[in-house]
Amino acid sequence: RQLRVVVHGDDFTILGDELELDWFRRAISERYEVKFRGRIGPSESDDKSIRILNRVTTWNDDGISYEADQRHAEIIVKQLGLSNGAKEVNTPGQKLDEADPEDEVELTAGDATLYRGLVARANYMGQDRSDVQYAVKELSRTMSKPTVGSWKALKRLGRYLIDTTRVIVKFTYQEAVNEIVVWTDSDYAGCRKTRKSTSGGVTMLGSHMIKSWATTQGVIALSSGEAEYYGIVKGTSVALGLRNMLDDLGMKVRIRVKTDASAAKGIASRRGAGKVRHIEVSQLWVQDKVAAGEVVLQKVGTHDNIADALTKNVGADILYKHMQSTCQQIGTGRHEIMPEIAKQEKEVTRDDDDDEGYD
Repeated sequence: RQLRVVVHGDDFTILGDELELDWFRRAISERYEVKFRGRIGPSESDDKSIRILNRVTTWNDDGISYEADQRHAEIIVKQLGLSNGAKEVNTPGQKLDEADPEDEVELTAGDATLYRGLVARANYMGQDRSDVQYAVKELSRTMSKPTVGSWKALKRLGRYLIDTTRVIVKFTYQEAVNEIVVWTDSDYAGCRKTRKSTSGGVTMLGSHMIKSWATTQGVIALSSGEAEYYGIVKGTSVALGLRNMLDDLGMKVRIRVKTDASAAKGIASRRGAGKVRHIEVSQLWVQDKVAAGEVVLQKVGTHDNIADALTKNVGADILYKHMQSTCQQIGTGRHEIMPEIAKQEKEVTRDDDDDEGYD
């Protein structure tokens, strides 16, 4: 019947022709008690918007748009005490040149609990918003022992969210595509405490962003080329998973991995560890995929790499370029079917000297 079905727990999302969707509705209703949230499509009788797992999906004249549940951002702003005219910023994080000893003081038990709750909410929200993924990843690393510096970084994220509670991802109509393009990047030894590097990446299907990530690498890379290679390994792993899922849905695609590191491309293109003998053997499987032609590697310019915003705190211009390249835009107001924050959500503030400080 050519129905594509994606199941998340007890939530079913089905793509197909109208007659086959009608059949599915009748068949499943005969066996189970079910609730139908709606059907979106191009016909006048179809719904144009629907909430799926609290995300809003909208059928537009130029394609489909998707937006995260903006209530998470609104609750973070409110509980940080920033909802009454606090000054907003244009990036979710900022690069710190020198460490302040006062930033290493641990938060009290009550403040640490508040911190963990807000960061957990931000982490959930970050699945759908690549603009905050790196900042949220860094906040999550200190959840076991949050410090004064951690709180300052959280307040910075909150101030960024004041004017960016709504982000819309556009999936405009495009010609059929036959390859997944993975953009990968890394920030070598970016963590000042552990000297671990960060891998960032974006998977694109034509102009459509399918997935993005920012992760701290599990091993300490001894060179920038090695760190970039680990970024390629992560990107290739994600691409293989997406390729298999698309294959289940009846779509055949190739994999192209883009990197701005010649050294990493060289490691992935040869066979064996070579002179970089300390690389874990478990990371060398990418070489087999490249040699077999399953993965194509492509060198891109450093300034052209759209994954750069996922490896470090970048300026507003780089973040804007990333959003544009991944067809994301900041929205105003709220979608007509997006609920308001529950009235029981209370504003929880701490005794701060100002928007950045901690008392």
